[in-house]
Amino acid sequence: MYNYILDDTKAEYSVYINLISSPAGHYLSRRPYVISLIRELLGNTNLKGSRIVIEKNMGRAIGNSDVVLTNDNDNIYYALPLKSDVYLRFAKNRRPQTSNILTVILDRDSDGNFEVIDTWIGSMHPVLPGDESATEESNIYWKNHAFTQDAQLIQSKSVTKICPYPV
Repeated sequence: MYNYILDDTKAEYSVYINLISSPAGHYLSRRPYVISLIRELLGNTNLKGSRIVIEKNMGRAIGNSDVVLTNDNDNIYYALPLKSDVYLRFAKNRRPQTSNILTVILDRDSDGNFEVIDTWIGSMHPVLPGDESATEESNIYWKNHAFTQDAQLIQSKSVTKICPYPV
């Protein structure tokens, strides 16, 4: 496992990310500049707890959010991202929207350090329906939101117009 240290300025813990196999690493491979945004966010934050979710307005446009609010006029389809078995909801012909918000999810490891397990530009959202930790909130949220068409590489044979989630 390759861990990249993001912040080791605090005596009590360091913050790292697995750039190879974590969802955060995958996101950062397409947007490496977000690493400096995470560092900026962590600079003024004292981390406590076992799981930490930080959603911060950075006070300026920091990039584009791939998740958009949908309506009845959107052309929706579902597909499996590469190396995943959970379908994503996509809105065809929608563009990412500029955002000031950075979301970072961290878990404390057995050594007392924190691993960034996921991050993205945009507001916090629940896990996807079909994920083992999905809730009713997930279903409600993802009925009205979708990823923009080019947000993820997909398995082309998995594309369907039929919702694969229980509704």
